[in-house]
Amino acid sequence: MHSSSQPAATKPKSGRTRSRTGCRTCRARRIKCDEGPVACRNCSSAGRQCDGYDVHRLPPKLKWTPQKTLADPHLLSLAGGPRPALDRRDWTMTSDERRCVAYFQHHTVPTLLEFFDSTLWQKLVLQLSRSEPPVYHAIVALSAIHENSEANGMPLATPSDLAAANPWHQFAQDQLARAITLLNRRRRSQDPRLREVILVCCLLFVLADLLRGRYDSGFAHLRSGLLILQEQQQQQHGAFGNLASRRGLVAQCIVTAFAHLDILASHYDRVFPMLLPPPPPLHHDPASSPTQPFPSLPAARAAFDPLLRTSYRFSAPCMGLTQPQVAANYAALQPQQHAVWSEATRFAQRFRPFYAHAYPLLSPKEQRGADIINLHLVSLRVCLHSCLLGSNRAALAHYRADLQKTCELVEALMASFPDHRPSFTVETGVLPPLYLAAILCDDYRVRWRAIGLMRSWPHREGPFDSNWLASLAEEALLVDLGGRCAVDPGFGGVQDLTADELLCKLRGIRREKLEMLLRTKRLEKPPPDGVEVEAVAWDPLDAVGPVKGMGSWSCVRAFTAAT
Repeated sequence: MHSSSQPAATKPKSGRTRSRTGCRTCRARRIKCDEGPVACRNCSSAGRQCDGYDVHRLPPKLKWTPQKTLADPHLLSLAGGPRPALDRRDWTMTSDERRCVAYFQHHTVPTLLEFFDSTLWQKLVLQLSRSEPPVYHAIVALSAIHENSEANGMPLATPSDLAAANPWHQFAQDQLARAITLLNRRRRSQDPRLREVILVCCLLFVLADLLRGRYDSGFAHLRSGLLILQEQQQQQHGAFGNLASRRGLVAQCIVTAFAHLDILASHYDRVFPMLLPPPPPLHHDPASSPTQPFPSLPAARAAFDPLLRTSYRFSAPCMGLTQPQVAANYAALQPQQHAVWSEATRFAQRFRPFYAHAYPLLSPKEQRGADIINLHLVSLRVCLHSCLLGSNRAALAHYRADLQKTCELVEALMASFPDHRPSFTVETGVLPPLYLAAILCDDYRVRWRAIGLMRSWPHREGPFDSNWLASLAEEALLVDLGGRCAVDPGFGGVQDLTADELLCKLRGIRREKLEMLLRTKRLEKPPPDGVEVEAVAWDPLDAVGPVKGMGSWSCVRAFTAAT
């Protein structure tokens, strides 16, 4: 008899070694590759097509741990279920790509669905990734960037020289290049579905660039996709709401996603929004009467998007205007302001009753969606009315209660997430209202509270980056408090959180930023010993890196006006 301590006999390992550095075909077949130049002999001798070598690989997992998915079982079933995303495809899949596809389905897709449902992420993208290699490589790239960004706390843009040393970014860039190459090969194809494939890839390219802070490239991809949709608008002689009304045209969920990004990007480039607004309905619907509450959350959201488009089209160019600029253009701006506010008032008359009576009947996720719309209605009043106030501090004090209410609503919304909050989305969420509170409020405690909320939830909403906006708001508050304490020495020692205490905190944050700039080579040389951080010559915009046209961003103009 064998002793109980004696190990059981084990089956001898196979003589073939799994390939880790070979060609893509041998790695997918899990056989040893001879790694011959151009094409390996294993593939050539067997008559197989050698898919070449990956220049960059993902770092190996140190230890396998079961990841808790963001999605509930119902959401996973809508996203395609746990198995179909890993089904065999008609092309080679490496282990790195399988890893990214699994992360995309179980983490990225549920993240993108946290605010509102969308068949784009629930069905279409995953379906296309199983039949269209360009979409497949694009989701692999986005997944790699998303996983690396979340692991590092959604950092600010990485300088190109540091990104070149990041294996996740290198791997993603290779995958994006593969997707673009495959699309270019089909440029002259008459495939009726090609336009849809191009638009989905374009959308994935936009998200991949925005996650890395590559705004120039991301907005270029966004413009390309919107130009395709503009061409289709002209063919249809209508607005984006009718683009999916005929066979062969792109799915409405794709159009909606581009429309959301088109709205948000208007704060970053004046070429946006590019799509036409939706036309009025041809037939009167009693449920859409201006005196009737919205019948459902989807109906409210469908009406909210045009309001957001109109308000951003007006407010984005007006943010940061000086009082002389406002005075010179007031005759033209004031009627626009009144028209947008009238539209917002009409929307509120329908939304408030729905929000009050239907809210208890909504699911937790639907309640968050309704809360986001309600948050923007509160913030919209401040945004529209403050645009033409310039730096009139006394007039801005009138909106202190609204900005404080904004912080309270965001705190309640953040507490409603069951596990952890989404790290990025194509929807508008809490960042525009929070930045308004952090940059405009005359009460520095409200501004500090808004900054803290942005810092406590590192994430991106389209082009809006919570860490970037918080950094700008911190610098504006540091300059503002320093100036007020210098003019009025008695100002620094009042209330529970004194200005002196807050200045000390902000100086510490400034030191950490300077250290980050030195570490990432954005600052050429360290400040001299003994020099106060306020006296160090540096540009807060360096935290993002060189982006063409950054000075025209509405958040930057608001920051410049505040400092």
